[in-house]
Amino acid sequence: MRPKIALLYVGGSIGMIMNQKTGRIDPVESLGEIHRFLPELQKEVALEFFPLANVGSSDVTPELWVEIARTIEKLYDQYEGFVIVHGTNTLSYTAAALSFALQGLSKPIVLTGALLPINDIGGDARQNLVYAIRAALLDLAEVCIVLGPRVLRGCRAKKVHESVHETFKSTRFPPLARFTRTFELYDWHFVRRKRTLICNPSFDSRVTLLTLHPGLPVEFLDAVLNANLHGIVMRAYGPGMIPEYLMNWIRKLSERHIPIVMTSQVLNSHVDLQKYQRQLLLEKLGIISGKDMTYECALVKLMWALTQTKDMEKLQDMMEKSLVGELDE
Repeated sequence: MRPKIALLYVGGSIGMIMNQKTGRIDPVESLGEIHRFLPELQKEVALEFFPLANVGSSDVTPELWVEIARTIEKLYDQYEGFVIVHGTNTLSYTAAALSFALQGLSKPIVLTGALLPINDIGGDARQNLVYAIRAALLDLAEVCIVLGPRVLRGCRAKKVHESVHETFKSTRFPPLARFTRTFELYDWHFVRRKRTLICNPSFDSRVTLLTLHPGLPVEFLDAVLNANLHGIVMRAYGPGMIPEYLMNWIRKLSERHIPIVMTSQVLNSHVDLQKYQRQLLLEKLGIISGKDMTYECALVKLMWALTQTKDMEKLQDMMEKSLVGELDE
């Protein structure tokens, strides 16, 4: 009996085709048409399609994250694994969101996408979909991103290139698996075993991302201060360095109990708030270390964590603790 995989369609190029007459990229008339491009998979797996949305990745919202998580919860016991077809631009945010929304997994949730339509003979859509479906059958039990032959931890991956060969990378954590002539699974992945799924898809959208740069206007910082935000993720320099003139602004945020999670602009870096004297003061002011989280993951985790607790100490503990393999402790 063929294993059953649920394919949840959200949007993106995999669900589109190149119109040979007009040259435009149009949506497929039915998701069942995808079968037509993957005849060899019919022998390996029984695919069932669930169209949830048809949006470009730039239009993905936290409300859609909730819908995806609730759909998986509803279908969870009926399938060996799940594949989510999604546009690539915000794929890492959705992967992080599902990692926190769906904890206690005993099977894989695999997100995939493509840069080119599925009927483009030289494109990446068919290959990515094949790898993603096969990854959903592996001894994995976590949220993953698969574009090409590497399986990446979802809360560790980010889009790094507009290339069909290397669209996503996990810059601060190695791949979980790699497809060769067969496949290689590495020891640091979460394996399938009996666990109780905890579906908790709630996100506070009143969070923003602030990237430091030389000459950042004070007026902009004042506007942020008055924007009624519930949390900020700051992309600082190096291991967590900030300019002196920001210290008073951070004190005001601290007095208002608005949490700041600090991440690094460096692609391969780790925030260390105990390395320099100024950083020790930041720690005293309650700055939360994002450690080696990507900024995408830190942002989504803060959105999720703010719905779990209003206590600042508990929030800091939650943010600085690895819940789903998102950071090194």
